[in-house]
Amino acid sequence: MSFKYVLIPAVESEPITSYEASKEGGLTNDALSRNAKQYFLEQSGGHKRAEVLEKASEAEKKQIADKVRQQYTGQDATSQQVMGMDDEEIIRLLKIQESQSASCEITCLTIPTKLNGHTAVSMYGDDHGRTKNRPFNQRATNLMLACGHAFPSHNNDQGGSGDGKPNGMYGDMFVGRAIDDEAGDVWKRVDITPEEVDGNLNKLQWCKTSRKKGGGGGQGGAAASLSKTLQNFQKQQGGGSKSNSNAAITNGETTEKDNNGNDDDDEKTYSWTQSNDEVELKFVVPKETKTKNVKVKFGNKSIKVSLTGIACEQGILCDGETWDQIDVDGSTFTLQDEPSAQPTGRELCVSLEKQNAGQTWNYAIEER
Repeated sequence: MSFKYVLIPAVESEPITSYEASKEGGLTNDALSRNAKQYFLEQSGGHKRAEVLEKASEAEKKQIADKVRQQYTGQDATSQQVMGMDDEEIIRLLKIQESQSASCEITCLTIPTKLNGHTAVSMYGDDHGRTKNRPFNQRATNLMLACGHAFPSHNNDQGGSGDGKPNGMYGDMFVGRAIDDEAGDVWKRVDITPEEVDGNLNKLQWCKTSRKKGGGGGQGGAAASLSKTLQNFQKQQGGGSKSNSNAAITNGETTEKDNNGNDDDDEKTYSWTQSNDEVELKFVVPKETKTKNVKVKFGNKSIKVSLTGIACEQGILCDGETWDQIDVDGSTFTLQDEPSAQPTGRELCVSLEKQNAGQTWNYAIEER
């Protein structure tokens, strides 16, 4: 039995490729983990340097060992230990170091939950891809964002490395999927295909599910390892859906069209954008709508918008719980004529001031 996984190259002109591997290893000897580690080891050239050491003559080994000793001339314990080794011991340690010079970092896209069918999707990359100057991987970064994760908006924000590079994923990335049902004692690899990690990611069903509350994706915080994602998810399940308050907006402003928790794109009732300080909801309303016809009820973590006193079928425009807390006193709404608000040309704009400035919202409202 085999399963399919994908490789997302950092170079965008290279296609996303599908691979197959055996399921027989299970969790303890997972083929994807092994293959990814070998891939990044070969990319780093560590295996070739280990081969050079293996084939070196006795004279060459002595020369290499002497160069290593020259780097450890201090009085500390490590220097004393190195100086006490013979040539063969030093060469043996160098071979081990080179054969392990590339390690594989596993980043969690989704953790298994009841809502997502106990499905875990993970990304495998070189954990030193950024410092090794691997190319920025825009497609892998977009996939992280589509699953609800975020990155600091500026390089010197928390989580940035200060190297002047954009924050995101670097180098080639493998993506794999598994069913992980601890209660049912099930762990098994299942297929993921190139079509499921590319294109309009916000419309992919598994990505849409991951961004919902309890969907297993990120909670608006920086891209994280499995352990950090699990911690954030557990906090949310414990009653607080607030995520890392230091998380920043990914691109300064985020726009999405299908954010009302509804899987049917034809049933969208609003669009929304967010900045560091506020979330803005926009509704197309009947041309005759006046301020007196608009009823907006702001709650600490809820919003209800409805129209009254005019002949329309809309009634309640939205009613649900917001992603995070809002500042009721700082929230407001306006009506304006907007040619792009088709078909009526009349737009209702509701501004929600964020209680936690800088917090990234994965969605605006979860409908009741």
